[in-house]
Amino acid sequence: MKYLTLNLLTASLGALRDAARSGLNATAQQARHMYSGHHLGAPIGGGEMNFDYWRGPMVRVPDEGTEADKRRAQGVVTEFQMALRRSFTSTNVLREVVRRDVHSSSARMSWTLMQPSNRPSQDGTRTELEQEADALASSWWNASTEQAIRRALTFARREGRGVLRFRIASGLFQAGQDGVLRVKGNVTLADIARYVRLECLDHPENARIWEDPDTLNRRAVYAYQDAQERECVEVSTIADDTGLTHLRILRGDQQEAASVALDLGGHVHYLELAADSLITPQFLQNQMAYNTTSTMILRNTELAGFLERYGINVEPPYEVVPDPDRPGQTRRVYKAPRTGAGSMVLWRQATYRKADAQGKYLGDEPLGKAEYGRFEPVSPAALVTAAEHSQLNMYSEAGQVFVLMGKDATASGRSREVALVDFGTAREDTVTLAQNAVKGVISTLLALVAALANQPRRYAQLDVQGTVRPRVIPPSPEDRRADREDVAAGVISKATARQRQDIDDPAQEDAQIEKERVPSTPEVP
Repeated sequence: MKYLTLNLLTASLGALRDAARSGLNATAQQARHMYSGHHLGAPIGGGEMNFDYWRGPMVRVPDEGTEADKRRAQGVVTEFQMALRRSFTSTNVLREVVRRDVHSSSARMSWTLMQPSNRPSQDGTRTELEQEADALASSWWNASTEQAIRRALTFARREGRGVLRFRIASGLFQAGQDGVLRVKGNVTLADIARYVRLECLDHPENARIWEDPDTLNRRAVYAYQDAQERECVEVSTIADDTGLTHLRILRGDQQEAASVALDLGGHVHYLELAADSLITPQFLQNQMAYNTTSTMILRNTELAGFLERYGINVEPPYEVVPDPDRPGQTRRVYKAPRTGAGSMVLWRQATYRKADAQGKYLGDEPLGKAEYGRFEPVSPAALVTAAEHSQLNMYSEAGQVFVLMGKDATASGRSREVALVDFGTAREDTVTLAQNAVKGVISTLLALVAALANQPRRYAQLDVQGTVRPRVIPPSPEDRRADREDVAAGVISKATARQRQDIDDPAQEDAQIEKERVPSTPEVP
């Protein structure tokens, strides 16, 4: 907790770097790996994975035995690992449930701007400041902005935390005669907004954002490597005495830090999206069990088509090589057996030294008779049941059981409704997080653009509310009738009802309705 007392405006790069990094716990790290498709184990480079997430049987080199025995055992282990990598089968249910939760909770993002001191007129007209801010935000908002927010929501629901960062392109600034960077002259608010970008950090564990316990001012520290692979730290903090937001950037090969102070009305350049993680240890356990069972089903299928044969007390293939322990003599080196479907495994005949009553050696006597057979596949019913059980557990843990009902013809309509209600409850955190994210993004953007235009707090009096349209299935006629009744009773507004009915642009819809009401003028012959 040293970062709470750290002076961010004077601290060194090393101290700030240590303060920025928080690390990931084992559950969050595994969730990130599996979301990216690494289901067999953690990535180890070259596209390969280790076997950390495999829950099936493993062949290992024994601790006891001679070095020659261990080398032979290592050949078996290597062959087993190669066969497992070839046969490993997984279904990324983890990625599916996270994407469904995030995208269905933020199908459409929007916002409303209002001056609290302004009483809304009867005709719905807005003040000039509301229209100006709305036009500025709309011109800046684009698909990449929504993508950044959804990525941060994905981090939050997958690992518990995502971070958004505002970045200002250097092309907005020019150096004056005194060497100080300033915003280029003769640029409008919309021109400045074009140089502002919103990005989601790929490694939120390298950024720490907190609130000072005494002043309640926001602080943010982010450690990263730039394009030249230099160690960099970015600080965004609010000065307790002036209320200005200080942006400070330190680079490893530079003596002086680049800094600027802006009046952002209490905002910093970072937004933290935090929520309870959707991916729990129980979910991961079931994902690993599901992958193991799926792989065993495939191995069982391979065995059904290509039987694995074995031989006991049968001489396996070998080659004769010089014996390093006995010069001038040779010894047999048996090839490592290959296991799996379509293979033949031979076990060397076991013998014992036979001697007469006086102890005279009479030769080696075989133990047992030679046997030959094959491994038969088993019924896949138990494996299929186990896979379905793990799948049900995962969807139940995420509140998405309705997905399984989509292919179940026997599920009643009431059961589907209850399952959808469970899903709606499970994603309330995501909906709220998305609304707060949109509010924070628009509020920070307006404050940032106004400060860069030398018009600080121009939009400070505006109240910003983020809105999202969560939807899983289209509204039914009963839903639309209930919305109309709620509007008539004053329970919800027309804007809310239209949003629930998937109308993205209410203003355009009003204009079209008004246009259709006006009778067309007959043409004069």
